[in-house]
Order: sequence, then structure tokens, then C-alpha cells
Amino acid sequence: MELDRLTDREFDALYPLKINKLSSTHWTPMEIAKKAIGFMVRDSETRVLDIGSGSGKFCLVAAGCSTGQIYGVEKRESLIRLSRKMAAQLGLRVNFIHADIKSISFKEFDSFYFFNSFGENLDLTDSLDRENSIDENAYQENCRFLHGLWEEVPNGTRVVTYCEEEKIVPDQFILIKSEAKGKLKFWEKRF
Repeated sequence: MELDRLTDREFDALYPLKINKLSSTHWTPMEIAKKAIGFMVRDSETRVLDIGSGSGKFCLVAAGCSTGQIYGVEKRESLIRLSRKMAAQLGLRVNFIHADIKSISFKEFDSFYFFNSFGENLDLTDSLDRENSIDENAYQENCRFLHGLWEEVPNGTRVVTYCEEEKIVPDQFILIKSEAKGKLKFWEKRF
């Protein structure tokens, strides 16, 4: 199956109905994923981490449209199982890690994708599961933690954010460009 020829609706239809219905809120649109991965992957050795990979849609599209090594980290085991199943069905090589980001070594990756993974602590619209609750403290703590990790990565590291506030990216990163009416931002660490 050629992923680059599918529409979002066709791709989302590959998922179970419950996951499909959450797509417009939680999963990256295919065109956004293609643009992001085009910036992040420099060659076949580039290791990309999708933080809060959810259903795996970004990773699957990225693996289908690039030569990079694609990883997704997700705390929900059910979504990891689904993501792995989708990768197998599509014949894609993607590494899905069942873990909290606090247990991941960011120094092992060259690029990062972040689509407001912590937003579920602020807005329960289209909640992923019953465990969600409004928790601004958890949101702030996670943002500070991620900000701190990105401060420690080497120069040249690339980050793409989608629908996220700029303050999550440290000052050592330069905004290279933005698209999608400013929602999609491309960053590179320079200092």
C-alpha cells in the first residue's frame, strides 16, 4: 500500500472506529507528517522520536515516506499494541516503545516530533480514555521536563512542533520556518 497516495480519511479508516473518530483531535494529518519528516530526516541514520505517539499515525506515515529510523513512545499499552499491529499490516519498520518519556534517553535521537501530547491534561474533548483528568500541574511539569531534556541535546538536533506553544522549545533552538498558519514549526538547536 502506498501511503503517500492515501487521504487522511482513507488512512484513518484503517483504524478501529473508536480510534478513527479521534483522528481530527489527536492524530497528525498526513500532509503535516510528510512536511515534518522531510525536515527531520537527513539520511537513513537519522533517528526520529515521536513523543506521545498515540495511535502511531505520525510514525507510520513517516516510515512510509522517509528513510529515517522512526520511533514512537507512548504510555498507553493498548495504543502501542495497536500501533505495532498497524505497522505489521502495512509492512513498515517502526519501533514503538511502551514507556513514559521520563524513562527515555533523548541523547539517542537526532530529531523529535511533538504534537501537544500533554494537552490532554488541559482539555478532555475527545478523551482517549477514562484515566484522563484536568491537571494543570501535570501539564506544567511535563512541559518543564521536556524543555529540560531538549536543553541537553547536541547542536544540530531538530524539533518539529505542531499545535504547541513556543515556550516548550528552549532558547538554544532557532525557528527555521513555520507553516500551516503558524501551527507547524521547524526548529534546530544552534547554541
